[in-house]
Amino acid sequence: MKNINGKVLLLVLAVFLWLDSSSMVLAEAPYKTYTEDHNRQFVRTQDAYHPAGSIEKVGDLEFSGPSDIYIDARNHIYVADTNNHRIVVLDDEGQFIRVIGEEVLQTPVGVFVDHKGDVYAADSGLNQVVKFGADHAVKQIFARPESPLFGKNNPFKPMKVTVDKRGNVYIISEGSTNGVVQMSSNGDFLGYFGSNESKASFRIMLERFLFTDAQRAKLFKNVPPSATSIDIDQKGLIYTITQGDEGRSVKRFNISGFNLLPADMTFHPLYTDLFISKSGNIYTISQTGIIFEYDTEGNLLFSFGAPDDGKSRIGMFINAAGIAVDAGENIYVVDKERNNIQIFKPTEFTSMVHHALELYKEGHYVKSREPWSQVLNKNNLFDLAHKGLADAYYKQQLYAEAIEEYVIANDKEGYSNAFWEIRNRWLQNNLIYVLYVGIILFVLRILVRWLHRKTGVFHSVIRLKEQVFSAAFIRHVMFVSRFIKSPFEGFYGIKEERKVSLWSATFLYVLFFAEYVFALYYTGFIFNNVEPSSLILMKEIAKVFAPIALWIIANYLVSTINEGEGKFSEVYKGTIYAMAPYLLFSPIIVIVSNVLTNNDAFLYTFSSNIIVVWCAVLLFIMVKEVHDYTVRETIRNILITLFGMLILSLVAFIVYVLLDQVFDFVYSVIRELMIRAEL
Repeated sequence: MKNINGKVLLLVLAVFLWLDSSSMVLAEAPYKTYTEDHNRQFVRTQDAYHPAGSIEKVGDLEFSGPSDIYIDARNHIYVADTNNHRIVVLDDEGQFIRVIGEEVLQTPVGVFVDHKGDVYAADSGLNQVVKFGADHAVKQIFARPESPLFGKNNPFKPMKVTVDKRGNVYIISEGSTNGVVQMSSNGDFLGYFGSNESKASFRIMLERFLFTDAQRAKLFKNVPPSATSIDIDQKGLIYTITQGDEGRSVKRFNISGFNLLPADMTFHPLYTDLFISKSGNIYTISQTGIIFEYDTEGNLLFSFGAPDDGKSRIGMFINAAGIAVDAGENIYVVDKERNNIQIFKPTEFTSMVHHALELYKEGHYVKSREPWSQVLNKNNLFDLAHKGLADAYYKQQLYAEAIEEYVIANDKEGYSNAFWEIRNRWLQNNLIYVLYVGIILFVLRILVRWLHRKTGVFHSVIRLKEQVFSAAFIRHVMFVSRFIKSPFEGFYGIKEERKVSLWSATFLYVLFFAEYVFALYYTGFIFNNVEPSSLILMKEIAKVFAPIALWIIANYLVSTINEGEGKFSEVYKGTIYAMAPYLLFSPIIVIVSNVLTNNDAFLYTFSSNIIVVWCAVLLFIMVKEVHDYTVRETIRNILITLFGMLILSLVAFIVYVLLDQVFDFVYSVIRELMIRAEL
């Protein structure tokens, strides 16, 4: 019995040691996983991928400075083993298959395998792209193009390479600012493709405007950044990634070289490589080891990984150089400093997301409803699942449910489509009743007026109304309507006839802010870009009243030294009464915005712009009439006022900084005295 127990213990110990030494055992993730909400803010989510192990060496072969990795249709892994001057090929279990180019390559930094199985190595040392055939022999060499269209002084130092199904070769050349070098299967130069754009900063624009030609010639040229890596998807669309190109790092080009991905994709300044999976998802890696996975529309699914903390843990990197994904959605990343390949396996949650995405992309919206619901059961903050579920509801004509999900996902386009269906259905069922109600109200109005003329039954009501509106404060407030019909008479009433008071003006300022807050909270979802839950009352008060206060003070001071006749109180009152169009019509536009769709967006935009222009015109008339200026003097006064507002802002900022320093000094002295007193 003891012998049996001993053998069992030995067997268990052997299995444990084997699992511990295996390079594919799952380990606890030493990093956090994030996704994005609809505001492009990172939020925590479940682990998307677990570290599954690493490949330190293959048989007797060890890696040295691996720079790139590629996985072909057979799930074979190709590693650009740079410092060993070769391409190492492994099977899907990490076992050695063969070595390519050991006697040919010098500094292979990029590798790609086409649909025929031919291997392309981008060699920065040879300044060539070397193509190997099925027999592992050199099949073709793509050297620096001799075409004058390439450019006499343009560099040709291949770093990454990809090939389309027609055999056209796309090469990332180090330092090439003209874009991706495109060559035919015969090695002929076809032109540059998918170039980045240069950014003109304010400083550069000033230099161009102020400097002479000789001075500008001595400056560094403002050239676009060179792409870092390249890949191609199943449809033949080219993808590039560029380090440091904020907001435009990842691009997907059509045949015309136009970027099809959104410009506000998640940015990391140290992108090194990208890979497009068979499903079309985009995987990128930064030099510090942060892995990003996007769907085909550029929405961030997951972000995870971390730089090495000195403990050499799996899942952390020193210098991540290349990324690839196999058919099982396992991620492989080469670390140039640690000389290994790290492997990440998708979790159950990630597989669930991928399954839902696959159904969604294929147009099976109804079928995707169940997996999206499962994703939300795991993580209710996963916005992409809300969008997918909303689309499923929309296809099933459950428009009310779809709207709820579109709001959570902040999908304005989907919301507009679903709301249009609801509105259209409501109009079809109720338009006739609306017409009946309108006709009845019109007839009632005629009857009431006829009855009043005959009997005077509403005389007491009318008298009460006249008494209310004859009150001084109410009359002053209602005077705001005069600025719609006759603004010149209105401002004359403020200056000469005292038709308004400081109390009525103050009330209108409060009303102005109330309408502003009303617009923030109740503007239609399609047109509202503000998150109500993130609003801070004091911040909004400062945002509204600080510019108004600066305008009133600056305009009065400027007018005082420029022979303006207006008093401070007149500028104070005239400014808010110039906002009459906003005060009278803004609530109406806000309410109407809730029943508009994207098809009616012109109505909202046009109305809002009309109000802004109308208020600006009234403000101009206010300055002219209150200060008794000519048109030319008014323009001059407004420009100086705007400059004065800037100066006042700077003075206020300087005073704030000084007071803050004084406060810190006094606080430090008091703390020091308290500490000394305790001793």
